[in-house]
Amino acid sequence: MSKSCLYIGLMSGTSADGVDAALVQIKPDKIQLIDFISPSLPEALKHSLLALNDSPTLSLEQFSQLSFDIALQFSQAAQTLLVKNNLHANEIQAIGSHGQTIYHAPHIPMSLQIGHPAFIAKTTGIQTVADFRVDDMALGGQGAPFAPAFHQVLFEEDQACFVVNIGGIANISYLPGNSHPNPAPIGYDTGPGNALMDEVCQQFFDRGFDENGELAKQGEVDNKLLSQLLTHPYFLKAHPKSTGRETFNQSWLEEMIQHYEHSSGITVGKQDLLSTLCELTVCTIATEIKKVTTEHSQEESSLKTAVWIVGGGAYNEHLLSLLQNQLPQYQVKSSTAKQINPNAIEAMMCAWLAQQRIALKTIPLSAVTGAKRDAILGGHWLP
Repeated sequence: MSKSCLYIGLMSGTSADGVDAALVQIKPDKIQLIDFISPSLPEALKHSLLALNDSPTLSLEQFSQLSFDIALQFSQAAQTLLVKNNLHANEIQAIGSHGQTIYHAPHIPMSLQIGHPAFIAKTTGIQTVADFRVDDMALGGQGAPFAPAFHQVLFEEDQACFVVNIGGIANISYLPGNSHPNPAPIGYDTGPGNALMDEVCQQFFDRGFDENGELAKQGEVDNKLLSQLLTHPYFLKAHPKSTGRETFNQSWLEEMIQHYEHSSGITVGKQDLLSTLCELTVCTIATEIKKVTTEHSQEESSLKTAVWIVGGGAYNEHLLSLLQNQLPQYQVKSSTAKQINPNAIEAMMCAWLAQQRIALKTIPLSAVTGAKRDAILGGHWLP
């Protein structure tokens, strides 16, 4: 493997479960995942990060400490990949680090990711590219989601398809297909993904998440509570739009439940709550897929449009079954059917963004984020 082809991508998502680290080989005609690891974050650090969802206020000392701690965790993940694959720092072209988002505020506009890349570059001895979102926001964009541009490269197909990333927050990418006269992707955040369900599992069931949706499957959807959750104004906003845990978090959910129980006199069962949150994720994704299909009325085809599921949600069989039921005219399937690791895609994207930044290439995102134009994204830190 040539040094010029190897990159490392580092990512930590809204659930703050751990550091996703991907070793990626990037050639002009192919992007290949060589290895992927996802070491957990220390519990105290994870707790501090999740607490910011409900109370996004930090002292400068706390901010600095968290940024340093995350940088060390990211550096260790990169070094673990090197050792595991018998590689040295000089065999890696660059690291692309997304960092850990602690505040995303397109209305300001600003987006904060911690885990300072200077420490990653100096600790690993590998040039590091990071801070990708602000360039887009400086041009009037949402700064998110970035996934559609990478999905366009990774899921290159002649026919139109959707890629749905179900992480803590869910987002969709619509890829018109190579045969389309305007193949530029569009995409945006649809709302909650796994994050709210994970928090309910951790709070009431002593589980990190609902494996295969087994708990949600045993409950019943509370349609009145679901209707109340769907009144959030975000769901009515036109795209481009983006959101995060600063909007859809445990405090918001508890407020909605309290209002519902007070007005209805009904106490929501914990498994029913999980079922309802699963349905919230499913119906908000399905609604947006149908909306985009209508906006970009595709020519009639005998083939069902593929909806590729990536992220942790790709392993939730119950969720995928519900989504397929709501989208009978589509073919819903995990990216594993395409030999693509659902959990590794965002870290792979960070490696690709680093490669694109070093090559001084613009990222085709203006149609996704609403920016005035496409831009070269990210800053560059030397070892």
